[in-house]
Amino acid sequence: MTQLTQDAYRVALEAMPTGVYLVDCQRQILLWSKGAEEITGYQALEVVGRSCRDDLLMHCDSGAQCLCGHACPLQQTMHDGNPRTADLYLLHKDGHRVPVRVHAAPLHDARGAIVGAIECFDRRVAFPAADHQICHTGAGHATAIPGRETMEARLSEYLDIHDTAGVPFGVLSMAVPSLDHVRKTKGGEAVHTALVVTAQTLAGALGPGDVVGHWADGRFLALVTGCTHSTLAQVATSMRRLVGSMGIRWWDDRIPVTLSVGGAIVRSGDTAAALVGRADIALERSLFNGS
Repeated sequence: MTQLTQDAYRVALEAMPTGVYLVDCQRQILLWSKGAEEITGYQALEVVGRSCRDDLLMHCDSGAQCLCGHACPLQQTMHDGNPRTADLYLLHKDGHRVPVRVHAAPLHDARGAIVGAIECFDRRVAFPAADHQICHTGAGHATAIPGRETMEARLSEYLDIHDTAGVPFGVLSMAVPSLDHVRKTKGGEAVHTALVVTAQTLAGALGPGDVVGHWADGRFLALVTGCTHSTLAQVATSMRRLVGSMGIRWWDDRIPVTLSVGGAIVRSGDTAAALVGRADIALERSLFNGS
């Protein structure tokens, strides 16, 4: 292979709109594509030469279990030579969790020995783009999730579908109790940043057909379709853990963010006020218990 051909391969990989990065056997990053820059927020100059374990993507599963050790897809692929595909969450440079589907494959030298690995990843879309709106939180900041008016309309639609077709769904009422501490220690600007990043993480934590939106000051509401009490509790736990695993940098410090969640399943004859009211009562219990 000529040097020109090697350069051509590198240029092609770096230009890929899909996230692509290459590592050696020590997991040192050798290449970082334009798509990787777009999805993660990290520029190539910031990451090439560093270890992917160096407080960068910090892959985790839906339970916020960190996979940067022996459970890392790249590490496992370099160990046994088998390609892998997994749905994970990476940590964006801004601090929020991004749902991605990753594909890891080993890299071999001319003798067949494993000399590194390649990971390709794409963003998983949690809910249709039509649901995305700009909901302002003040001070010029906005969260790209539906606002209260849209959420009220969607809740009405879900109730109509339940009444006519019996399709179950649940409501999650969520609050960020750590905001008071953030406001006292870091100021209002940090509070707005925490809300924006939390909204982005919550949006990525839901499945197709589900939706999350801004409900009130420091409050969010999620509608989860086709769920039982058990599965709704699982979604709530996943959301709480993913928010807790965020890494919002604030100057030389980090903004701590916690999430409290209360849920309720739709009942026959429910109104929007009654359903959300039960979820709010469950949320207040969660806040009181510090969970």
